Amino acid sequence: MNKKYDFIILGSGLGGLLTAYVLSKKGFSVCILEKNPKLGGTLQSFRRFGCDFSTGMHYLGSLDEGQMLHRLFKYYGLFNNIKYKRLDEDAFEIINVAGKEYKYPIGWDKFKKQFLEYFPDDVAVFDKYFSLIHKAVNSQALYTLNEPGEGGGENTNLLMKSAYGVLKSLSPNVDVQNYLAALNFDYGGEKDKTPFYVHALVTNYFVKSSYRVVGDSDQMTNNLVNSIKSYGGEVIKRQKAVKFLFEEEQLVAVETHTGDKYFADNFISNIHPANTMDLIEEGKIKKLYRNRMKKMKNTISSFSVHIKMKEGSFKYLNHNFQYFRQDDVWYATYYDEKKWPEHFFLHTPPQTTKGDYVNCLQLFTYMKYEEVKKWEDSTKRTRAEEYHIWKEEKAQKLIDLASEHFPNFKENIEDINISTPLSYRDYIGNSDGSMYGRISDFNDAVSNYVSHKTKIPNLYLTGQNLNLHGMLGVSLSSIITSGEFVGLKELLEEINNA
Repeated sequence: MNKKYDFIILGSGLGGLLTAYVLSKKGFSVCILEKNPKLGGTLQSFRRFGCDFSTGMHYLGSLDEGQMLHRLFKYYGLFNNIKYKRLDEDAFEIINVAGKEYKYPIGWDKFKKQFLEYFPDDVAVFDKYFSLIHKAVNSQALYTLNEPGEGGGENTNLLMKSAYGVLKSLSPNVDVQNYLAALNFDYGGEKDKTPFYVHALVTNYFVKSSYRVVGDSDQMTNNLVNSIKSYGGEVIKRQKAVKFLFEEEQLVAVETHTGDKYFADNFISNIHPANTMDLIEEGKIKKLYRNRMKKMKNTISSFSVHIKMKEGSFKYLNHNFQYFRQDDVWYATYYDEKKWPEHFFLHTPPQTTKGDYVNCLQLFTYMKYEEVKKWEDSTKRTRAEEYHIWKEEKAQKLIDLASEHFPNFKENIEDINISTPLSYRDYIGNSDGSMYGRISDFNDAVSNYVSHKTKIPNLYLTGQNLNLHGMLGVSLSSIITSGEFVGLKELLEEINNA
């Protein structure tokens, strides 16, 4: 192929799409290469039993008018022909911790009021907690769509403190600690690793406001792809990158599994940094850097059951529901295969509603990749019968746990579809089906840091492994990467004025 682009972007996940949107809008020639037949990464949805199930985009935060994600969505055109349903103001999430049930309302004023209903003697605890949240948010200028180094920027050293340690220092009451930490499933929190700033940014993101996409999350992919194409960009499916090509020390092209070669001035990888290193031949990048990228530890993977219910048997919940069997919400830390499952997250997609009832819902919990590793060399079509029996048994255990909290739940199930860490690995394209990419570890913040720049001058990174995961983190990382070429200050001004 003789055509040469300004940018080739590897991977059509959210980070790749948002970066391509900015660059193509600014007049650069852009080509996205995607290994799968379907675009979108964790934005993908699939259809079973007449229902659309999202693989990763289950709810969004800070989408009220004027809030951070609302401004981003206006800029990226993600309100065009897409509807979003605001979750219940008094409880966007209900979490049961070993029989104690807690509500999580939208808005910090309501959140404080609800907290004090549960813990009336802990006003000072909450005030200190909120002060730390505020400091963490201000220490991350980009989080408020300000240029780093401008506005906020207070150095709180919260990068070096653990979320669990900070919460424990605020109160010796385990119930208080659990209540404040119970949203950690949204970031794969671990007691001995997760920094407080991750807890603060993600919690603030959802408490400010919480929404669901009405309909399948592929709508977001389609909007972005259509915009990229309208700006002259190209998106090519079924082209798996297998090798970067160099002329002496200069990266000039990427070769795909079909033998095609795509040339560009710059390359942006939206795939995991470890997988990106696999594309670079020995001697073309510093061994120390390669090893650091390859040895990064990832967050735990997921197991999910997508369920069709008998009509009129399960009411739509305009909130998420979680349950922890132990009196400890840090499930990723004490996860035990022999006791699995000890947690579940239940989600009712709004598009499945008929009146007050849902046709379909989803159950999620953690699962370690090691539990499916012996089948990792098989494909979806060639996996052994042993695997299918195993995953059915696991699904029934998760359903049994949910049935303890929702009467007649199991009896009203008509059909199920199951996803394991192998399913997530294949959808996302990482090596172990990790839910949220690399682990943020406060113990070693320096070596855990991943820049959008690599040690190859014209190779850049974007996606959830740079900052935070999810719509929040990926949006911010795409701004950093795009801003390298269009001017970060100018880009932020455009977004804030959209």
